[in-house]
Amino acid sequence: MLERLLGTFPDVIQLLRDDHKLVRSLFALYAKARNGEKPQIAHRIIRELTIHAAVEERVVYPAFRSVFKDPQVMYEAIEEHHLVQVLLEKLNRFRPGPGSTTFDARFHVLRDLVKRHVDEEESRIFPKAEAHRLDWKTLFEKAQRIKRQPPVKRQKKARHKAQARAA
Repeated sequence: MLERLLGTFPDVIQLLRDDHKLVRSLFALYAKARNGEKPQIAHRIIRELTIHAAVEERVVYPAFRSVFKDPQVMYEAIEEHHLVQVLLEKLNRFRPGPGSTTFDARFHVLRDLVKRHVDEEESRIFPKAEAHRLDWKTLFEKAQRIKRQPPVKRQKKARHKAQARAA
């Protein structure tokens, strides 16, 4: 709680907040960009959201869920992640690509969903988690390892987990 008053957060929370800030700025850049600039920005947003989701789903959310008396807010966050991932997959496979009306519409929906999710995390989930004793150092170290993984390895792990859940 003292960290909150001083404007500092556990390192893993700060890492997630920094990701949020980056993605917000990239969405704003996308909104102002010309069609020719949009593909590169869109792919960067998709990459950043994919990495961020992996950190939350594999490290942060399980830790939070283990200490929350009522984990409902975590289950809602997980469902939002699922919706974001569905959109990310559609955007990754979409042809002809950014600049099309359909792509922009999906990207707009993605932006709105991410904004709502980020607002919920920063206003409710993070403060709630900060009130608990967690091994913040270990959470941060695990998050850093995921962020340093090559994208292909991260994607294979995510697909494997999704397949295991479906089975």
